[in-house]
Amino acid sequence: MTGSIDPTSPSWKTHNSLNQGQAAAEQSFPLQGQSSHINRCRSYDDDNDDNDSENGSEIDNRDEFRVAFAGRGHRDGDADDEDEDEDEEDLEAMDDIAPLAGSKWLHGYSKPSSRSESRSLSSMTMTTMMSRASQPCKILATTFGAAMIVALAFAVLSLLHLNTNTSLDQAQDDSSNNSNNGTDVVDNRFLKPPAGISVDDFKLSDFKLPPWEWNIDSFSPINVTNGVKFAHIQWKNGEQYLSVDCPRQLNYLYHFPSFPKNEFRDYLTASQGIDDLLHLGEEPFVFVLCPPGINNANLVFREFDAPEQVDENGSVPEAPPHIEGTMEAPRPLLDDVVMILVDAVSRAKFLHEMKAVMATIAKINSTAGGETGHRIFDFEHFNVLGQNSPPNKAYIYSGQSIENIKHGPKHWVWDVYEEQGFRTAHTDGECGGEQGVHDYTSGAITFEYSHLFGRIPAQYQMPQTGWCENHNMHVSGVWGRSCSLPEGVDYKATLMGGMRWNTPYCAGEMAIHEHIMENLEGWLASTKGKRRFATYSFMDTHSPDHHHVSFDVRFATFIENLLVGRDGRPPLLSPKSAFVIMADHGLHYGRETYTFEGFIHHKIPPLFVALPNQFINSRPDFLQALEQNQNRIISHLDLHQTFLHLAYGDMPVEKSGTSLSYTEYMADFIANGTFRQRFHPDAPSETSYAQIYGRSLLLPIDEDRSCHSGGIPNDFCAFQPFLDLDPSKQVDATFLRGALVLLAKRMNFLTQRFHVDDVCHPSSLVMEPQSLQAALEIGTFEGIGTEDLVMETAYATATTSRMPSLLQQGQERPETRIFYFMIRDRHRANRRYSVTMTEDDVVKGKGDGIVIQQMSAYAEEWYPCAKRIAEGGKAVGQWRSVVKHFCVC
Repeated sequence: MTGSIDPTSPSWKTHNSLNQGQAAAEQSFPLQGQSSHINRCRSYDDDNDDNDSENGSEIDNRDEFRVAFAGRGHRDGDADDEDEDEDEEDLEAMDDIAPLAGSKWLHGYSKPSSRSESRSLSSMTMTTMMSRASQPCKILATTFGAAMIVALAFAVLSLLHLNTNTSLDQAQDDSSNNSNNGTDVVDNRFLKPPAGISVDDFKLSDFKLPPWEWNIDSFSPINVTNGVKFAHIQWKNGEQYLSVDCPRQLNYLYHFPSFPKNEFRDYLTASQGIDDLLHLGEEPFVFVLCPPGINNANLVFREFDAPEQVDENGSVPEAPPHIEGTMEAPRPLLDDVVMILVDAVSRAKFLHEMKAVMATIAKINSTAGGETGHRIFDFEHFNVLGQNSPPNKAYIYSGQSIENIKHGPKHWVWDVYEEQGFRTAHTDGECGGEQGVHDYTSGAITFEYSHLFGRIPAQYQMPQTGWCENHNMHVSGVWGRSCSLPEGVDYKATLMGGMRWNTPYCAGEMAIHEHIMENLEGWLASTKGKRRFATYSFMDTHSPDHHHVSFDVRFATFIENLLVGRDGRPPLLSPKSAFVIMADHGLHYGRETYTFEGFIHHKIPPLFVALPNQFINSRPDFLQALEQNQNRIISHLDLHQTFLHLAYGDMPVEKSGTSLSYTEYMADFIANGTFRQRFHPDAPSETSYAQIYGRSLLLPIDEDRSCHSGGIPNDFCAFQPFLDLDPSKQVDATFLRGALVLLAKRMNFLTQRFHVDDVCHPSSLVMEPQSLQAALEIGTFEGIGTEDLVMETAYATATTSRMPSLLQQGQERPETRIFYFMIRDRHRANRRYSVTMTEDDVVKGKGDGIVIQQMSAYAEEWYPCAKRIAEGGKAVGQWRSVVKHFCVC
C-alpha cells in the first residue's frame, strides 16, 4: 500500500496533528479505488458501554462512535436496519486501518485483568504500530474521518505510555533520561507513588492534601444585619393570630400563600396591631409590608404547638423513657439524631470560613471525657461519591446510587426511624412544592422521594414554598427586605447560588438560614420528650467568592442551643443525642474549582459527629472505633450505615448465645437487606449499595481501606496519587489535543441528539494552533485549543484501578485510568468546564463516558438559551440536564 507512514521520516510531524486536511489524509491512507483489497475485521464491541446517566440523559448513545468517526450527520435512535448494517461495516473495516481504536487489537497488548499482570507495553514499538496501521482496509467514507483516525492513534500512544505506570512525559527512574528533547525531565507528579503502586496500595500516610490558600477575607462578606421585627405570632383561644405594629402607620399589607401570585392585601389597624389581630387560620406563613415602599418587610412562619407529653409534676421530660432492646425487638442506641447538611463546602474551606463554629466545637470538646456533654469527632478523610448534590444525597438518605434509586434496593432513613418510633422532620433548605408534591429541584432529595411515594419525606417539613415566593416576589419587584449587607456589598448582585439562582440571602427581616434554624429549634422544643430524627439542609455556602460571616455566627449559636443550652435554658437535644454536621460535597463551580487544589478539595467535605460522653464512655468499643475511623477513608455510605446502626443498635448480642461479638454481629446485621423486615413486615428486604460497601462509624473500619474497597468511584477518589500532564511534551500535547477534539465532538453529538442544535452553536473541530509543532513551541496550555475551547489544566490518576459499578450493583467496571481537564471557552473568559474522561473513552474513541460539568455560575447565559429551546419545540429527552452545561447560543 503506497503512502504508509515512516515514523523516522521528516513527514511524520506533518501527520500528527488532529486537523490535517484532505491532502494529508489521502497521503497517509490513499484508499480510493482499493476496495477489492479490503480485509474484513472484527466488529466493534459495545457490550460494556456505560449509560449516559452521569449527564442526566436517558438516551442510548451507541451511535456516538459512528457520529464521531464516520462523519455522518445526526441519526435518530430508530434508524432502519440497513443503516445499522452499513455502520457495522464501517466499524469492522476500522480495525485494520486504525487498530489503536480498540485496545484489544493491539499487538503485544491486552488489557490486564488483574494488578499482578504487567502494564508495560515496551514490546510494542512505534514501527510495529505503524506497520499494523498501514495494512490495507476499507477506510471511512470521509477523508476527514481518516485524519481523525490518525489523530486517535496518536492519542492512544499517550495512553500506551501511561500504562507503564508513569506520567505522560516520564518513564520510571531507570529510564528518566529518555525524553523528547534529550534532557532530564523533572518529575511532575503531584503525589509520586512508589513504582508499581496501585490505588488499593495507596495509604493515607502517602496523601498530602494541598492547602486551601484563598484569602477568605477577600471574598464578599455575607454579614446580614437583621431589620426591625414588627410582626409577631400571638395566641388566642388556642389559635394563632398575627400582631403587626407598623411605626406611625394605620395599615399594613400582607400576603398569604393561598393568595394569587404577587397579591398583597391591605389590612387596617386603627390600634396599630395591638388589639386588631389577623387570624392565620391554616396558613403556614405570611409576608408583611409596612408602607411606604417594599423594604420594610417581615416574613412570619406559624409557630409549633406546645409539647404534648408532661410528667406527674406537669413538666415536659427531657427524654423519653428508656426501653431495653432485645434480639426480638432491637431499640435505638440514642433518643435524638439530628443531621445538618451545609451544601457545597469543602472541609478545608469550612475550617477557614467557620471560625465561630470551630471555636464552639473546640469549646464543647474541652469537656470530652466527662459524664455530661458531648464529644465531637472530626473525620478528615470523608470522600464524596459524586460531583454534586443528587448523587451524594441519594447515598446519604437512601443508601442507593442516583442511577438505581428508582428500582434499586434502598433504605430511606426517615422510614427507618419512623419504624423505630421517632418523630421525623426534614427540609431541603431550598425552593420547592409550588406546583404540588412533585415540584422540587433534582438537587433536593424530596424530588426523588416524592416521585417514588407521592409524598414528601418525613412527618414534618418546613414549608419550602416560602422560599419560592420570596424569590418570585423579589424578582417581580413587589417584595423587598429589611435586613442588609455591609456597606459596599451590592445586595442585588450578591445572591445565593444554590437555593434558586439569583435568590437573595434574606427573607423579610432576616437571613433565610436564620428562619430555618429557628424552625428546627421550634420543632425540637415542641417535640421535647419524644424520640426525634431530623435532617435539615442549608444552601448558603453554595455560592463562590462569598464569606458567610452571619451564617457562621448564627450556626455557632445554633449548635450551642442544641447541645449545651444558652442563657439559662437547657439544650434542645436530649442527653442521649447524636448531632451530625456535614456537607455533601465541596463547591463544584467558580474560580475556587479551576485548580488542582480546588479539584481535590471538592472531593473532601467536612464531617463532624457529636455523641454523648456518657454514651461513648459506657461503650469503649464504640469510642475506640470512632477514634480509629477518624483516620480512615470513609464516605456517605458509612454515614448511612451509621444511621441504621443508631436506629437498631441496642441489642443484647453477648447474652443471646451467639458466638459472634457485638461488632461482628452488628456489622452483618445492618449489612443484611432483610434486617428491617424481621421486625417490620412491610419494610424492604433487599441489600442496598451502602450495605455492600459501607460500615457504621461506631464499628472498626480496616486500616488499609481504599476508595475501591470502600465503594468510592475512582473518578471521585481524592485519596490516591495523581499525575500532572505537561503541554510542552510531545506525547502529552498530542494526547491533550486528541482529547479536546473528542470533547468537541461529544458536545456536538449531544446537541444533535437532543435536537437543540438549531439554538446551541456547534463546537469547532479545528485546532488552534493547527500543527502540533506550533503547540509545542508555545509550550503551555494556551497551545492546546480549538477555535472555541482552550485547555487550562490536565491531570490523571497515576495508576489504573477498578471501580465499583454504580449501574450494576455488586459488579465492577474494568480497570481504567481517569483523566481530568479544566477547559475554558475561548470567547467567554468566565465560562469553564470540568471534563472527566477515562482511558477507554479515548482508546475506543467513544464519547458517551465523557462527563462535562459547567464550573461557572452559568444561569444568566443558560436561561435565555433554555427559553429559546423550549419555545422552538424541537428538543427531545432530558435535554435540560445535559446541554445546560455547555450550550452556547
